[in-house]
Amino acid sequence: MLTFNVSRSPYWRERGIEIVCVDTSPGDRVRLPDEKLTAADMLRGARAFFEFMVKMPRCGAVMLWANSRFLVTEGLAVIVWSRLWGKPVFVKMFGGYLAARIHGIPRPWRGFVVRVLGMADCVLAETRALARDLVGECSLEEERVLVLPNFLAGGSSVPPRAPKQCSGRCVFFGQIKREKGVFDIIEAIGGEPGASCDFYGPVLDRDREAFLAAVAGRDNLSYRGSVEPGLVSLVAAGYDVLLLPTYHEAEGYPAVILEAYAAGIPVVATDWLSLPEIVKDGETGILVAVRSPAKIRKAVRRLAADERLYASMCANARGFVESFSERAVIGDVLVPRVERAMK
Repeated sequence: MLTFNVSRSPYWRERGIEIVCVDTSPGDRVRLPDEKLTAADMLRGARAFFEFMVKMPRCGAVMLWANSRFLVTEGLAVIVWSRLWGKPVFVKMFGGYLAARIHGIPRPWRGFVVRVLGMADCVLAETRALARDLVGECSLEEERVLVLPNFLAGGSSVPPRAPKQCSGRCVFFGQIKREKGVFDIIEAIGGEPGASCDFYGPVLDRDREAFLAAVAGRDNLSYRGSVEPGLVSLVAAGYDVLLLPTYHEAEGYPAVILEAYAAGIPVVATDWLSLPEIVKDGETGILVAVRSPAKIRKAVRRLAADERLYASMCANARGFVESFSERAVIGDVLVPRVERAMK
């Protein structure tokens, strides 16, 4: 089976499915959804498509894992070429932005994009809201659209921790850019006595100077560099709360929320797009309005002041994440679907 950027899950090997990867990613560089294509992007895409054409004939199925911009450009050629060879095609987009991007395409090309996506055997949506939009607004056939959320690779390796009171030690994981709410965190926590926040992740060049200067000016804020993906839960377990006040337009189900839950810590996040689907307000975390540092500060104070509420959220977080295990998402849902398509 040929895949783009797909996890090398052991559940494929259990079923005797070999994974052949063609990587189209630009590496660790932080990008914006509306960032223009560069000559380097196009050259990388051409090389990847040539590699795909060479490897595809010996594969039983094609799975295209990509962001929405790739899907409505080079991804269309991947789908068409795969169908011409009679290969089943599974399309998995990152985040929840695909329907919005399709609506932003000029009408004649928009219709072509929808028709090509409709050629896929299955379109795997990261969120329930995106699945509804792809069916209701983009006219994809309901039976071809399946919700396949982010999952916790390998399950949680963090042992349950003893209940403790929230001391105000907050953490942020992810791409460090304005749209992820990092400057709202700085305003909310930077001057808050008894609270702190450490930031982990790659920094967008556009925001690097302002972010580093703002953090350097606060004793209770620190930038800690990046964390290996498999270690996020272990690092998160040393903190009390994950802060994710994002208003990123392509947000889906952020994997860092699942990592925080696996570590047994609740989340303070924005009531934005599909986040309420995985952050249950008052149960696994607290939802706040977009661009509201004062509400972030108030949420952290609430968790620190109410020991019973905090303990309940920690327990609920670990329970909630069980349905997002690698076995539940890949082993029990995706692998059987691919197997049926290849028969």
